[in-house]
Amino acid sequence: MRAAIGVALVAVLVGATLSYAMLSDGASHQATGSPTLAVAPTRTPTTATPAPTLSPSPVRVTMSKATSCNASLVPGATMEPQPVLRAKRTFALHIPVLMYHRIVPYADATGSLRGLIVPPSVFAGQLDALQRSGWHTITAAQLADDLAAGITPTPKTFVLTIDDGWGDGYTYAMPILAAHGFVGTFYVIAGRIDSGSFLTSAQLRDLVAAGDEIGDHTMDHVALEHQGPTRLAYEIDAAAATIASATGQWPTTLAYPTGSFDMTTEHAVQACAPMKMAVIEGQATYETWSTRFQIPRLKVTADMTPGALLAVMTNPPLPPIAKSK
Repeated sequence: MRAAIGVALVAVLVGATLSYAMLSDGASHQATGSPTLAVAPTRTPTTATPAPTLSPSPVRVTMSKATSCNASLVPGATMEPQPVLRAKRTFALHIPVLMYHRIVPYADATGSLRGLIVPPSVFAGQLDALQRSGWHTITAAQLADDLAAGITPTPKTFVLTIDDGWGDGYTYAMPILAAHGFVGTFYVIAGRIDSGSFLTSAQLRDLVAAGDEIGDHTMDHVALEHQGPTRLAYEIDAAAATIASATGQWPTTLAYPTGSFDMTTEHAVQACAPMKMAVIEGQATYETWSTRFQIPRLKVTADMTPGALLAVMTNPPLPPIAKSK
């Protein structure tokens, strides 16, 4: 991946060349068993804002040298407080977290693996089935807050995530989500904002205004496991500050590129003050506060029929959550 990143944000972000130490920090810990689900209050689901409006541009600063998630780096951006932990140690949730990448016609998805593409008509059909069956969405950030508070979302709640920050998330996915009254969490590669076919700063602000969440997907989309502290700080923290500069809100959840992580990576994500949760890949639905930085997602593909998606949403596999390497 690039060792030099230029983040082109409206009128301010500038390119910078940085050298990073690449250290091997691999660590391991063992898997734990599934905790017992505790009885907890329910929460009324949130709904998307009907018509997004462009929010004012936040204060902009050069983010390429950020080495922390200090709120003072982007004084015009909001940083949410960490949720107060009220859940019992045995509290667990089983909220499906869906993973998409590109919602775009195959003909317009040059350079992307076919298995990561879901055409808009297929995406709409999948969401039609979920809506008719009574499913509704919350963001990944809301899931993290519910997990901390010991709140069980209302039945048939799910989270829909879209990785990488392609522009078709705005042109195709956003209107389809809004038409169903759904919200999504868009995990954005910060170094690609305002670049090529990726989301622009203005589009990110429109998504936020519509009730969607913009999450951290690192600066360069490099695998984070076995990286040294300097590179981890750049990929996680500088990306978070860059997203805050673009949207006016600090991201509170992160998706590991390629789903790879280790204990050092987890600790680096936790050290970024706004972060409440991180998601991985894995065909399961299982969330606890102690394992909130390795929440598995269900990968959705174009060949998954609406019926098949409903089946996995209704009766998902529930193994113990995968522990880091």
